[in-house]
Amino acid sequence: MKPCKLKKHLVTSHPDKKDKPLEFFKALRNNFEKRPVLTQLLTERTQKLDKGVVASYKISKLIAKTGHGHNVGESLILPSLSIIISDVMNMNPNSTIQAVPLSNSTVRRRIDEMARDIEERLVDSLRTHKFSLQLDETCLQDNDSLLMAYVRFWNGDKLMEEMLFAKRIKTDTRGLSIFEEMKSYLAENNIPLENIIACATDGAASMVGRYRGFIAHLKKAIPSVFTIHCVIHRQHLVSKNLGARLNHSLSIVIRTVNFIKSHALRDRLFRQLCEHYNENFRTLLLHTEVRWLSKGNCLRRFVTLWNTIVSFMSDKEDVGKLIEAKADIFYLADIFEKLDLLNKNLQGRDSTLVSSKEAITSFLKKLEVYWHNMGRREFLQFPNVKEIAEMVTDDDLLVYVKHLQQIRTDMEERFHDLINLNIPDWILNPFVVDPTEVDTEIQESLIDLQSDTSARHQFSLFEKDFWMKNDLPNKYPTLWEQARTFFVAFPSTYLVECGFSKVASLTKTRSRLDVATRGDLRLSLSNLEPNIDQLAQKYQAQGSH
Repeated sequence: MKPCKLKKHLVTSHPDKKDKPLEFFKALRNNFEKRPVLTQLLTERTQKLDKGVVASYKISKLIAKTGHGHNVGESLILPSLSIIISDVMNMNPNSTIQAVPLSNSTVRRRIDEMARDIEERLVDSLRTHKFSLQLDETCLQDNDSLLMAYVRFWNGDKLMEEMLFAKRIKTDTRGLSIFEEMKSYLAENNIPLENIIACATDGAASMVGRYRGFIAHLKKAIPSVFTIHCVIHRQHLVSKNLGARLNHSLSIVIRTVNFIKSHALRDRLFRQLCEHYNENFRTLLLHTEVRWLSKGNCLRRFVTLWNTIVSFMSDKEDVGKLIEAKADIFYLADIFEKLDLLNKNLQGRDSTLVSSKEAITSFLKKLEVYWHNMGRREFLQFPNVKEIAEMVTDDDLLVYVKHLQQIRTDMEERFHDLINLNIPDWILNPFVVDPTEVDTEIQESLIDLQSDTSARHQFSLFEKDFWMKNDLPNKYPTLWEQARTFFVAFPSTYLVECGFSKVASLTKTRSRLDVATRGDLRLSLSNLEPNIDQLAQKYQAQGSH
């Protein structure tokens, strides 16, 4: 086009730009060339949708971790996100909301996929690693039996603890049925049965029966397997051994608590009385036989509110029996506090045979000190008894000393296998052992370890976790081969019991959820992270779903 015609077009059609400098028109041309075209717009939207799929997986994982229903994504999370984007960021939330699929079915599918991914990676590790097992079964609300198993193994980097499976047992719960369920799962996933080096169960006949229990069948298949009865269950059984008099005193406490708590009016009046006396607590705690720490918590709260309870019960017939049992109740509160502390020391995800044996042997020695001091009327270790020392008679002391001695005798019988467990000194402290006094096959490796300056420094920092630090299992495989059982074997079924608690929590408000087949349970209990990026790549982003 001729320059004169271009100038005429500028003056007549764009009079506001006729006096603009040349740089203005160059900038206008550059902006025009940089404008987004259709393909770019589609690419940007696709990238946004891809990020939305990843976000959908991550949010679905959070939903599973917290135990919420699958519809919480579209009923709560997306509306909340819309409010935040529009009100706080002053942006249109529609495109962002549409890019994150969180429908009920989508969340369920995401959770199942992530759970399968975790299970596949776990199974892949168990095919090539030795592991220990803990398992137990429980009855669900619909009277079905749920069998749950956990594994612990060294994966070359750290000690892993993961839920292996949760399966419904369709028929009976005999030892053979439980063994076949476990065996079939391992066979389906190509996990060698011989990779099991240890197993922990509770004391039910179906588990520890000499001829037909699960352990009996397991030992037939793997003669070298190390087995143990859950130390926490055994400790709980010890705490039940009270004797006639102390058991009667405990029953008075339970009856009194039930009398107050079972009637709404009495419970409200008791709370008002606690407020009147400026008590730190307003309510009593109910006793539940199956809960490990229930008795101790109930007794400690009862003793704390003793004066208020006596005042409240002053016009009741049982108040005389309650006052007569005061010394026994205060003693029970003290001894159950110590038993509960032992129970807590035996719990935990990282508990080992070494730590459990240390806790048991330590408590046995303390018991001997307790009854000697009790016999001399030295109540320093029993603060509640010390408060009422003047009313504790010699007959009371005989009962308490006898009870402490009975606890020790009972524990020695129940924990004889753990007490007599021979843990080599070089495992507990490899730097003070003479290499000539250990087995010939590990002498060279032990000398190498004792000469390892870095390992010696690690031992000074992490004595209890020494074998899990500094890559020792990989650096000294010969030593680890002999030490492995003491650190990999489960001493209890604590993790399975935690799993059962999670099942109860999930099914309490979601009765239609099948925890054995859906991925919610595994995802909520697992420490492994699903490979979300890889899972998201399988899907073509669809913002409308």
